Amino acid sequence: MRGDPAAELDALVVYYRGVYSATVALKGRLAKLGPQAREAVREVGRYQSMVKRYWDALEETRRLRHERP
Repeated sequence: MRGDPAAELDALVVYYRGVYSATVALKGRLAKLGPQAREAVREVGRYQSMVKRYWDALEETRRLRHERP
């Protein structure tokens, strides 16, 4: 929302961990639907890869920030 302070880095890491976990659950449920859900499983997999890249970048940023004097 406008005017809200920016999210803290640690909060973003937790948020993306949750988003990633949700993609794992969704992908598993879709896979159980069989061949007709194959494209949906692939799409969730692509989204999952994107989320993982963001999450990894946040983790790396947090690590670098803690190393800085």
